[in-house]
Amino acid sequence: MEGIYTLPEGWSYKELKEIADVITGVSFKPDDITKDGIRILRSGNIQNGYVLTKKDDVFLNDSYYNKQNTIQYLDNCITSSTGSVDVLGKCGTIFDVFKKTQIGAFLKLVRSKDSDNALYISLLLHSPLYFRYIRQFAKNGTSINNIKSEHLEDLRFPFPPKDLKERISRFYLSLEKKILLNTHINAELEAMAKQLYDYWFVQFDFPDENGKPYKSSGGKMVYDEKLKREIPEGWEVKNLFYIANYKNGLACQNYRPKEDEDSLPVIKINEMHNGFTPETERASANIPSEFIIENGDVLFAWSASLEVMLWGLGRGALNQHIFKVTSNNGFPKSFFYYQLLEYVDHFRRIAEAKKTTMGHITKDHLEQSQIVVPPTTDLPNQLDEILSPIMDKIVSLSSERIYLTHLRDSLLPMLMNGQVTVE
Repeated sequence: MEGIYTLPEGWSYKELKEIADVITGVSFKPDDITKDGIRILRSGNIQNGYVLTKKDDVFLNDSYYNKQNTIQYLDNCITSSTGSVDVLGKCGTIFDVFKKTQIGAFLKLVRSKDSDNALYISLLLHSPLYFRYIRQFAKNGTSINNIKSEHLEDLRFPFPPKDLKERISRFYLSLEKKILLNTHINAELEAMAKQLYDYWFVQFDFPDENGKPYKSSGGKMVYDEKLKREIPEGWEVKNLFYIANYKNGLACQNYRPKEDEDSLPVIKINEMHNGFTPETERASANIPSEFIIENGDVLFAWSASLEVMLWGLGRGALNQHIFKVTSNNGFPKSFFYYQLLEYVDHFRRIAEAKKTTMGHITKDHLEQSQIVVPPTTDLPNQLDEILSPIMDKIVSLSSERIYLTHLRDSLLPMLMNGQVTVE
């Protein structure tokens, strides 16, 4: 990679192996998975440049403990083997150190040999320079793509003088802390809103006419034969179509922008996980308006990962395999959004029962779903007055996080080749 930039005075090229170790993750058998113990990170734990825990994380018993591939602060996890070229080389930095956590076999851990270089190494592994380099190891046309340890170790990149490196690192850390803070705040807001929703519409402890929790205060419940459980008197069993409409996205490859035509980034499942990237495809901006996604829209990926998302990552064109979910019968967005979140685990169980590599939810499944709804939209709208500002804040913080991420990513190449400096 030497020669890509003409370096300023005092800069030099270094290979990654000079300043960092590349560590391979642990291999394990499915039979060795336990309910607790050592958490094993996989490629799905790398989200938006960070390493986060997930509800479906796997755990191994303590016999698998290996100090070397146990994560440390400012380590970098890299997806080294995957069936998807888009995911290969994806990097996440460890800012939160989770107890007893190691990396799995399909990840590599890049650890600085000197703590003074750790932040700068993280910056490099999130730069366009790194991603251009790593893409050459993607074996297009095959089912598995691999990055070997030596590929990472031989990576050459520009390295500034110590004082400038420290200023760049401090600037980078300040941006990362704000981006990560927004991520954590959103997770807390989501959990708080979901808890309120569950209290009202899962546990049925919505306020009764006296302002007391309905079920806990002796509100009348009736046994429903369809659900085989009790529900509030007067409530009905409906399906997910009753509360929302589902618009599938376009085959956006058929709507490529023409020369000099305005375009939009295409929202696929990868964008739901990672936001827009330089590799994100583009579609014509002249597609029908119902396929254009704005911040605050609810998306439901009905294949592969099967997930519901409150979109806040910018205007885009909706690709097929994702539903845009909108209100039906006057139910507010908060009601159908959290109802879908509640039901998505059931959909995942359907997908797992098929024992296929791709989960697949059809409109038939939506029609066959069974949910409990109140006789009017009064209660959902009452709770929506509380939840709507929370959801707006989640979208706002997501949008701010993307702005800061783009600011970071646009400055990284210029910082690395000396075009701009940090005072």
